[in-house]
Amino acid sequence: MGIEWPESADKHDIPHADALYAMQNATYTSIKVKINDGDTRNQRRVFIGPQHAQTDRLIEVLIELKPGGNFVVYHVMPLGAYYRRQMEEENE
Repeated sequence: MGIEWPESADKHDIPHADALYAMQNATYTSIKVKINDGDTRNQRRVFIGPQHAQTDRLIEVLIELKPGGNFVVYHVMPLGAYYRRQMEEENE
């Protein structure tokens, strides 16, 4: 399994290890990613989880799944309003 990290994943200066931790300990995950609407390319997924074990701060990690189990982590940032609302609505 290969993981790609384009520059867009580093825009908010969240370490790659923290993004992987959030994915492995996700409290919410979904294929409802804005870009998936009408997009026929590889599927994308959002993970929301704690940045690391010593915090309750949540981050959002968006990935694109590639053939053969590889994926691209293309977006990592503190949890924003869009995915917070989506998570809360689905957990009601």
